[in-house]
This record gives sequence, C-alpha cells and structure tokens, in this order.
Amino acid sequence: MERSTASLVALTAGCTFAAALFGFGAEVFSYRSAYEGLGREPLIQATRLFVYVALGVLLAFRGGWPGVLAAIAMALAATTLEWALFPASYWWAALEDPGGYADKFGGVRRPDYAFWTTYDVLGVGISAALAQGLRTMAQVNPRDL
Repeated sequence: MERSTASLVALTAGCTFAAALFGFGAEVFSYRSAYEGLGREPLIQATRLFVYVALGVLLAFRGGWPGVLAAIAMALAATTLEWALFPASYWWAALEDPGGYADKFGGVRRPDYAFWTTYDVLGVGISAALAQGLRTMAQVNPRDL
C-alpha cells in the first residue's frame, strides 16, 4: 500500500508539472494567436482543458478514489502555477515584438484567481469522479445478490 501511495504522489507531481507546462504554453500561443488575429484562442484553451481532464482521469484510473482527490489537487496546483506565471507567458509571447504587443494589449494583469481556476478544478474533479464511478460500477454484478 505504501508503494502505491508513493507512486500516486509521484504521478501526481509529474502530472502537475505537465499540466502547468502545457498551460503555460497554451497561454503563450493564445497571446500569439490573438496578436496575429488568427482566432484560435478558444481552440487552444479548450485543448488545455482537455489535457487537464485527461491527466485527471489518468490519476483516477491509477489511484481509484484517492486518485480523484489527487486529480483535484493536481488541477489546483497546476492552475495556481499557471496563474502565477501569467505575466511571464505574456513576456515570452511578446519577445519577438514587444512594442506591438504593448500597443495591442496594453498593460497585462493577472485575472481573478477564482475565475481562473474554477472551470479547471470543476472539470477535472467531475471528470475524474465520473470516470472512477463508472469504473466502480463496471465491477458490480447486479444479478449477484
């Protein structure tokens, strides 16, 4: 049991890093898409949420119900890191044309934290719990009384 818990903690840390890194990249590419007028920002942000959900479901499949809690913790930690790095993502995107980005976007501030993290945590938590609940129900035989 201890090895399973340790591996779940290690997997949660790895998934948190992967989600935060992907989220940071999604923010950079969203800024670039908005600057160039491509209109791909919703697709980029939806992909970011799908990656968060996939990592959360992976944790639920690996850890069962404790994995669902690990998925929620992963979503909280990854969105917190991503929120903290929000100004850095703007800076990274604006490296090639700082003046143009400043003209187009003006001053960039962090969004409200509750608004930033709510959909991610709810999406990951609900998806992980649903996956684990369906997995649990698949093991139940209704005719076996």
